[in-house]
Amino acid sequence: MEKITCVGHTALDYIFNVEKFPEPNTSIQIPSARKYYGGAAANTAVGIKKLGVDSELLSCVGYDFKNSGYERYLKNLGINISKLYYSEEEETPKAWIFTDKDNNQITFFLWGAAKHYKELNPPNFNTEIVHIATGDPEFNLKCAKKAYGNNLVSFDPGQDLPQYSKENLLEIIEHTNFLFMNRHEFERASKLLNFEINDYLERVDVLIVTKGSKGSTIYTKDKKIEIPCIKAEEVIDPTGAGDSYRAGFLSAYVKGYDLEKCGLIGAATASFVVEAKGCQTNLPTWDKVVERLEKHGFKI
Repeated sequence: MEKITCVGHTALDYIFNVEKFPEPNTSIQIPSARKYYGGAAANTAVGIKKLGVDSELLSCVGYDFKNSGYERYLKNLGINISKLYYSEEEETPKAWIFTDKDNNQITFFLWGAAKHYKELNPPNFNTEIVHIATGDPEFNLKCAKKAYGNNLVSFDPGQDLPQYSKENLLEIIEHTNFLFMNRHEFERASKLLNFEINDYLERVDVLIVTKGSKGSTIYTKDKKIEIPCIKAEEVIDPTGAGDSYRAGFLSAYVKGYDLEKCGLIGAATASFVVEAKGCQTNLPTWDKVVERLEKHGFKI
């Protein structure tokens, strides 16, 4: 049986590094463009599988998905894709991601087949954790409500946070066990909901806030755990670091590790991903993660 279901986007990514973002009404040159496999739910499902935990993917993809090579790649990894919805008239979602030299990012996202989430009803989930990533807010809320109580629900609004109404965001948080946000999303959500840390912890079991090179913080009702950043050998591209952190954290959790070790495994997993362009290009195995943590003085 798969241990973790990942709900949300499967996308084709086009990743660009630029010196600086252009001003409106101007243009800049880009040195090169290449297609990568992406989408937050797929990134997380692949990361989990590479770490030795079985995963499945619930996503909307387009008529171009089979020919893109992505379908075959997921099948070869052994990820359960029986819950994919195929659109015959829309293309697979696509992201054009621009990163400047300070690692700020701007993303343009083609919704494509993701418009079909509105027509779908959540399936029965037979996994330990249902991880809800970027995707359609209303479908995500339906999935959280369906899974909550029978499965542990993990939620990461990601860059789709601005698409959530205050009511939807509050309701999904009330049906969440693990809430993941980066520091920018945390500030935005807290402002929208008028929340302090304690307001989250009255609703979720664990709140995890990632802070890039400053590490991450794990909050529960009775403790606050600081997780250091595990240094990459070289930072090439930050895209997908958050998804791989969640993959590491959730994989460690289903393997029975405590929250501090889950955070360390998340941080170490992310340290590999930033060493190459693309969200899935350099995902590590469990042994590689443990080895890197030992090198940094952490015993798993």
